[in-house]
Amino acid sequence: MIYLNYTQAELDAQYNQATLVPDLSPYMEHWNKAGAEAREKLDCKLDIAYGPGEVELLDIFSCKQDLAPIHVHLHGGAWRRMDKEHVSYHAPPFVDAGAIFITLNFGLAPEYALEDIVGQVRLALKWVWNNANTFKGDQDWIFLSGISSGAHLAATILADGWRDSFGLPEDVIKGAVLASGPYDLEPVRLSARNEYLNLDQASADRSNPLKHIPHNGPPILVCWGDGELAEFQRQGEAFATAWQKAGNLCNSLILENCNHFDVGNLFGRADSAIVKAACAQMSL
Repeated sequence: MIYLNYTQAELDAQYNQATLVPDLSPYMEHWNKAGAEAREKLDCKLDIAYGPGEVELLDIFSCKQDLAPIHVHLHGGAWRRMDKEHVSYHAPPFVDAGAIFITLNFGLAPEYALEDIVGQVRLALKWVWNNANTFKGDQDWIFLSGISSGAHLAATILADGWRDSFGLPEDVIKGAVLASGPYDLEPVRLSARNEYLNLDQASADRSNPLKHIPHNGPPILVCWGDGELAEFQRQGEAFATAWQKAGNLCNSLILENCNHFDVGNLFGRADSAIVKAACAQMSL
């Protein structure tokens, strides 16, 4: 057994969500079409640099309110694929509710090491906090979400021990929604995913949210689909439990009749439990 009760082949399969559906193309077609429609319909500023790197870009979807809450969203893709355009379609329900919605690009593995990717999303948050007044956002009302590997990256923003070095307040994030993420990198490091992540024990530990949970974190929602792979369901339960044991507020939610990719689609639906929870965090 390589991890828990899994053989190597079984563990590899647990971290390969493509096995959940016979064909991903209908999902990709929806993301591309709905994303293009959102960018055309909404008031947005695209490809704004938050850092010096060519991939360090973000999109801002504005709302009509002044001093609006800011919701920063991180896309999934196993740390090695996808980009911010694939989650543009998540913006409409948030904008309609009265929030500014921001999506991020960051480096992808294996070209970028995971620790460098983590540094990029933290740098993006610093940019958002420093520049909130330039897009009518409330610097003191920033929220966060992520799906799949984006949920892992969002959890590294929630992690302890880094904000002071970036000149950010400890309570810069006021709430977060984490969906279908891997929050413990140990089984990831032991799986076939490490062929492109190239994590050793030390680097995995440094970017492992489960090992860096703060004792003064914001309230969060951790959710996953009932049709997820068993490891992703276990990971969600473990992170929610650890967040609560550290003295933080956490709700967990199992989304019925949803596989891993269905969960991501829920961010684009105003009537979904995910969007309702995120809006409730922002008092919208």
